[in-house]
Amino acid sequence: MMRRLKIACFRVSMLIAGVLAADAAYAQQLQPAPWNDPAVVWLAPAPAQSAVQDKLDQIEPQLANYTPGTAPHTDLLRRIVFYKSILRSLLKGSAPAQAIQDAVPDAASLGGTKEQAFTSDAEMLALCTEAVDLLSD
Repeated sequence: MMRRLKIACFRVSMLIAGVLAADAAYAQQLQPAPWNDPAVVWLAPAPAQSAVQDKLDQIEPQLANYTPGTAPHTDLLRRIVFYKSILRSLLKGSAPAQAIQDAVPDAASLGGTKEQAFTSDAEMLALCTEAVDLLSD
């Protein structure tokens, strides 16, 4: 009985260590992101909020065209989650650069940390670059 408990504890601790290591590695890879560029001139809060809302109005209806669980559906859902997270941050008073940065974990995980390991860095960088283009002059 004790042996089983020790094995279970060891497995849980290894899982936790793996998740923490993956999280740290993922965070380090996204540090030199496009929103950190000091040359970017960001939109003011009201136009930034309008731009994101317009983007959401444009892409959300497209979700009905895809079968849930397929790659195109998941990719579009990730974009929607990303922009909704940006809009939520902007409405709370965050600057556009901070709103994009805060939205990365939501988009990468689609709301759950289990998905985060499967979201490619290239995909997240493309989303961030798209958001920078949308929210800058």
